Amino acid sequence: MRIETRTLGAVEVTPESFLTLPEGLVGYEGEREYALVQPERFAPFAWLLSFSDPDLALPVLEARRIAPDYSPTWNNTDRRAIGAVESDALEVYLVANLEPSTGALTVNLRAPILVHPATRLGRQVVLSEGRYAIDHPVRSAHGAVQPAEGSAKHAA
Repeated sequence: MRIETRTLGAVEVTPESFLTLPEGLVGYEGEREYALVQPERFAPFAWLLSFSDPDLALPVLEARRIAPDYSPTWNNTDRRAIGAVESDALEVYLVANLEPSTGALTVNLRAPILVHPATRLGRQVVLSEGRYAIDHPVRSAHGAVQPAEGSAKHAA
């Protein structure tokens, strides 16, 4: 199956990449069906692609890869929303942003996307305590995305 996007063009997706976010994403609450794909040409980025909106293609990075010490607490409501129990391993993705004028790459630590690999359900969790930055810097060295100095430091 193919998804047509304005950002990436046509992208092949498989049922294993399908992801449902029952509550949508902040700003895109009506969009609930996505594919989470990792085209090699964009490694290490994955992309969250909407099935219904060709303009909605969000680059994401695995939190453990960018901010290994990032460890917000997920409450039971968040876990239940994606069919998980406390012992289930969850994937955590951070939405990435590239500032065109400066080339600065940042990730949003305050609103991660939790994914339960077994149910293929996801949920964007907006962390209310505000300890994490929405624009956490990520440094690139020789084209490889690496944690910035002071990785996952809390916002001031």
